Amino acid sequence: MKHKWYEEALIYHIYALSLAEAPFVNDYTVEEHKFTEIEKWIPHIKGMGFNAVLLSPVFKSRTHGYDVSDYFVIDNRVGTNDEFQSLVKKFHENGIRVILDGVFNHCGRDFFAFQELRQNNRDYADWFSGVDFNRQSPMGDHFNYNTWNGYYELPKFNLQNTSVKNYLLDAVRFWINTFDIDGMRLDAADVLDFGFMTELRRVTEEKKSDFWLMGEVVHGDYRKWVNTTTLHSVTNYILYKSLLSSHNDNNLYELAYCVTHSVPHNGLPLNTFLDNHDQNRIASNTKPEHLSSLYTLLFTLPGIPSVYYGSEWGFNGIKKNGSDQDIRPYINVENRSMYDSWLTGHISKLARIRQGEKALKYGGYKQIYLEYQRPLVFERSYKNERIYIAVNVSDQNETVDLSGYSNDGFLDLLLEQRIFDSRHVQLPPHTTRILKR
Repeated sequence: MKHKWYEEALIYHIYALSLAEAPFVNDYTVEEHKFTEIEKWIPHIKGMGFNAVLLSPVFKSRTHGYDVSDYFVIDNRVGTNDEFQSLVKKFHENGIRVILDGVFNHCGRDFFAFQELRQNNRDYADWFSGVDFNRQSPMGDHFNYNTWNGYYELPKFNLQNTSVKNYLLDAVRFWINTFDIDGMRLDAADVLDFGFMTELRRVTEEKKSDFWLMGEVVHGDYRKWVNTTTLHSVTNYILYKSLLSSHNDNNLYELAYCVTHSVPHNGLPLNTFLDNHDQNRIASNTKPEHLSSLYTLLFTLPGIPSVYYGSEWGFNGIKKNGSDQDIRPYINVENRSMYDSWLTGHISKLARIRQGEKALKYGGYKQIYLEYQRPLVFERSYKNERIYIAVNVSDQNETVDLSGYSNDGFLDLLLEQRIFDSRHVQLPPHTTRILKR
């Protein structure tokens, strides 16, 4: 069976506005040419072993990129449409797929239809959800309207309106036809209209049969979104939170329960991560000794892993006073030799192991061993291939007996050495073994 590219994807996540050193507020007057800054990252991304890049965000907007003002134009603080077309081509030439952020639940107040409505053109009232001319908005408009999460800078679309749907779907067709993008992350998919997502799935598959749709979903039953008619994947926030908590509390029961019960069918291709543009950097969220096993689990558990730019160097960053600036910094990739550490090499090795083992890319999951505050061992299997991952997050030396799973020992893929005594597999404090039978 031939697998889709996204089933084998290792995603490198970039916050594009930061690499462009874009001013936070866009006055729309200056056209920058900063895609060269992102192009410089291609050798690093490829060299680390990633084969897909997620660019968040690039549509023209007023501030952070999720208040879109034009769905057909690259943000002028970053570059032009022609320059972006060239960038995508260079990613493709290096075997790297390109995924863009798609913001379809809401727009910015500078979006043309909302500006028309503010000018009292009521033909556009039905473009937005909950428009009420009997109340003023907190922004001083002569009407009120629904928003994303109470932010009046983000008017919510009425996706039951055919004109709105056609406009947004035409925009998606434009990005596929013009730039040959390979997928989209749907912002705020947990509140996005399911009918729209179904139409989006149909439209994108008509344009590109292997186009990938991944939704940002924080809470809920992921099976509502991930199926044959809606989306291919969603962000696995349940796993993210349990990975962090299980390490910080030395309670791998929490992680094991999450994987067994919250990842439907033990193989649903959810997007897994340890941090992103909305969350504190993982190095700021846990102890340094946990980073090795956290990244090992990211690359060995079911799902489609993504690494947020700079975290492979152990960068710190936390949200402060409502600002995301510290978790979305400018990084000069040309200085990467200054940043390289054991973690950089560890993640790169994990990427190579993941790409080389079918059991890790699309194999099943089975829990083998678990005791409170002791190691977790699980199996990933595909056809006749078996790989066992043993995790010790404690401060103590541990030993696990895996003699029931191999008579002649294992190959430790991380240490690149044979283990002959499968009855006494050694796990020093804060270590992980990836054992191939």
